[in-house]
Amino acid sequence: MENIDSNQHLPSYNRETSEQKHCWVCFGTEEDEFEGGRDWVSPCKCRGSTRWVHQTCVQRWVDEKLKENVHVKAHCPQCNTEYIILYNEVNFFVQVLNKLDKTANQLCPFVAAGVVVSTIYWSAASYGAITVMQVMGEQEAILSMEETDPYILLLILPAIPLSLILGKTINWEETLLLLVQRFTSQLPLLRTILPTFLCEPANTSTSSVQFNQVINPTTTLCAALLLPTTATIVGNILFDNSSYSNFQKTILGGLVYIAVKGALRIYQRQHNIIKERTRKVVDYPESDAEENHS
Repeated sequence: MENIDSNQHLPSYNRETSEQKHCWVCFGTEEDEFEGGRDWVSPCKCRGSTRWVHQTCVQRWVDEKLKENVHVKAHCPQCNTEYIILYNEVNFFVQVLNKLDKTANQLCPFVAAGVVVSTIYWSAASYGAITVMQVMGEQEAILSMEETDPYILLLILPAIPLSLILGKTINWEETLLLLVQRFTSQLPLLRTILPTFLCEPANTSTSSVQFNQVINPTTTLCAALLLPTTATIVGNILFDNSSYSNFQKTILGGLVYIAVKGALRIYQRQHNIIKERTRKVVDYPESDAEENHS
């Protein structure tokens, strides 16, 4: 039998169309005229009209992909075949420079992390030293730090702001508020000062009101770091004429500040809880409703 060409019965324009190259980037064909001409390449496993692309077009497309992420290999967007890209060899000196750039890019994240950690550490140590001088007095603090082993200071001073921040996260006010809730009903005098929410609320469906509030990180951080300064100021105001040392004044001032602030917060939160438990939804005014419908 004679071999029959499957395309010989097709019209000539159909054979030309099926064999014609189409660039999937610029949608140009072989019939289009370009200044200087354009080379064609078939860089992937695609077949048909999508297999062909101009060399300049695919180069431009690869450049755009490498801008997004230089570590990602260029792939065909249709069949996901990785493009085989060849580069001209550079001299030994340029290869060394490229290796140095690659090594620097790999090491820089670790160096940057080390710088950030070191900055935080020395900032914490500086804050600790300033806090010690503020609490104990400058001369006494300097003498105390000079007599202390330097390695111990390197551990103690940065731990001061960390301890303040961790201490601020302990929500002792909520625990004390639960005790107030339990015992105010049994103590009439305390109930007068701090009205209990054990009384029958108008809205019993809100009995599951949570005591805990969302902790604001920035507020917690500022309150913790400003505590020594606030304690020093309160101590100097309340115990200025006493024979206490600077350290004792600061401790007493801090205790007074924490106690007063805690009492006010407990009073505030208890009344807010009462407010939540006594809320109710009221009827919509009929006059307003009629006016809206009209």
